Amino acid sequence: MPESIESFLSAVHRTFAEVTRRAPDYFTTRPLRVSAPPVGAVAAVADAFGARLLTTAAQEFTAVDELVDRRRCDPTGSVPGSELAGGWARWRHDQDRRTALRAARAAHLARAMDRRTARHEGRSVHYRVCGQGPLLVLVTALGHTDEVWYPLAERLLPGRRVAMWDAGERDPSGRPWTLAGQLADVDAVLHAEGVRSCDVIGWCSGAQVALEYAYRRPGAVRAAVLLNGSYPRAGADAASRYERDLAAVCASVVARPERASRALRMLAGAGAVVPLPVDERLAAVEVLARTPPGLASVLRRPFRDANALVNYSHQLSELWRRELPGPGASVPPLLSLAAGLDRVAAPEPPRALLPLLSGRHGELVGATHYSMLDRPEVVAAVCAAFFDDPTHDPAHEAAGGPIAAPREIVWGAPVADVSPTAVQKSINEGVTP
Repeated sequence: MPESIESFLSAVHRTFAEVTRRAPDYFTTRPLRVSAPPVGAVAAVADAFGARLLTTAAQEFTAVDELVDRRRCDPTGSVPGSELAGGWARWRHDQDRRTALRAARAAHLARAMDRRTARHEGRSVHYRVCGQGPLLVLVTALGHTDEVWYPLAERLLPGRRVAMWDAGERDPSGRPWTLAGQLADVDAVLHAEGVRSCDVIGWCSGAQVALEYAYRRPGAVRAAVLLNGSYPRAGADAASRYERDLAAVCASVVARPERASRALRMLAGAGAVVPLPVDERLAAVEVLARTPPGLASVLRRPFRDANALVNYSHQLSELWRRELPGPGASVPPLLSLAAGLDRVAAPEPPRALLPLLSGRHGELVGATHYSMLDRPEVVAAVCAAFFDDPTHDPAHEAAGGPIAAPREIVWGAPVADVSPTAVQKSINEGVTP
């Protein structure tokens, strides 16, 4: 079916909102480029967003332009659209209101979930649960709380019972909570909920915890999604600069805990926002790669004080010393979902993990480590489709199938390198990445 102007504007709205959350004045001096827009799109974009729309070839696209293009339903055809009653500015206002209402529903979920306690081996696990149906466990990254899950959980709730909790930090004796303790927490929650198996989503270091649980508890996990996973890396594996630096900091703090306070001072300035580059292609990559605003408390929690950093360093060092399950390991169906602009965890899975994925690895184009907060609708649709049919191969999914926005995700192969270094190199060589 040909593309309508309203469908086109919906793709623009999603991208405009994502970009301007990070840089409110981004489109003040920069145009948006598209190919074959619907009739009337230039005026509609100006009315709704106050932005300039240029018609150009795809070779001229920036990373922001590419994201809009991938979100369009069918850019090959178009049908004329008439302005809605009240104008496109009114349409944009309605879209913003719906987005705000959805965010309010996620915030309400934080207050509406049942608070329960599971007890296991002298430890109490305080967890939250909501919904009816098969149990879905959300495994939080080490050092973090369950607040990262609400936008995603709200979209996964229909037909599911969702459970989440803060990652354990100390055992009953006050020592850092080990991996065995993290797995025991999952055992305790399953026992308290009266189930023998569940689906699992693990985020960041929680992805490896989820993988370990699936490997060590045969039959307890029906299917698992590894979201923006951070894993132990062999010498030949790609690792992010953040992973390498954090591993060095943690190793230093484990060896000499008194270094924790100094390490905190070194980490304090790491999150400073720098101005966007003048070059539009570099600026587009940088604005999409920025951490979404409002996450300061989430990001700082493992580093909130010296004791927290000591605990976190012991936990992460223990986790990263472990080898991943081997190629012949018995694990349930796994789906790896990464982000092309993740600067916390390398988007590429470790080579040891690839045989266990059976090709089920996707990268969200232009997304960050916090895709469950930035793009919960896409992540939820992918996870729901996978849990509905864990044998499903998303790499062979035809456009228009059950997985939402398939062109926003590249399946089975890494996204092209759009790091600032690669983009600058392509500019110097006269090639568009």
